[in-house]
Amino acid sequence: MHHHYIDRFAYQDSPIHRLDARAKILAVLVYSTVLISLPRYVIPSAWYAVLPFTMLVWAGVPLRFVAKHTLLVSPFVVCLVAFAPVFDRSLVRLHGTWTVAGGWVAAASILVRFVLGMAALIALASTTRFPDLLRGLRRLGVPHILVLQLQFLYRYLFLLLDQAMHIRQARTARDAGKGPLAWRWRGGAGQIGMLLVRTLEQADRTHMAMLARGYDGTIQMVRPGRWRQHDWAFLLATIVYVTVLRWW
Repeated sequence: MHHHYIDRFAYQDSPIHRLDARAKILAVLVYSTVLISLPRYVIPSAWYAVLPFTMLVWAGVPLRFVAKHTLLVSPFVVCLVAFAPVFDRSLVRLHGTWTVAGGWVAAASILVRFVLGMAALIALASTTRFPDLLRGLRRLGVPHILVLQLQFLYRYLFLLLDQAMHIRQARTARDAGKGPLAWRWRGGAGQIGMLLVRTLEQADRTHMAMLARGYDGTIQMVRPGRWRQHDWAFLLATIVYVTVLRWW
């Protein structure tokens, strides 16, 4: 498994891709803040979908990809949405005419905000290379230790996944996945122990390799980013857009 699985669309070329990472981070942050600040019983209008889906379509990111990754994390939100009508039985008036249970309105509001927020985050991640994203976070003042942890997670999580897949493939080759259930449970426990040992060994080898290359804890970028006029235009347009939506 390669790290391009996460940001495979981030290596494309489009006007959105060419924006500075800081401009996109700030734009998505402002958008998400306004989205969260909406009152509890307010369902975001369709106009809130303009920013994230314009970024996705303009950058050439397939909407099927967005839907797939939104569904992957949806179970957590679906549980929250399912219990909202149970715990909130207050009555609210919609458009001054209809009276409905507040729990259903809150559930719809949570679901719509979740979809819009995920679309904005996927648009950010799919149009910004992860090293550029980390550099943007660092230059925006995010603590260095947090950026460093994200960098290591991004780089070496896939090494751990590869080790786990190799161990799983080796076990499947030995019993074809049809061994007795008790043996398979014991084998699974052994796999976890073996994965821990290999992870420690890999961490030691990685540490020695980084020291040999002169790593000093800083992120070295081949292409230093520059804040240009179209970055200002994008950020200011986003601020005006969400301001009009929020207080229209």
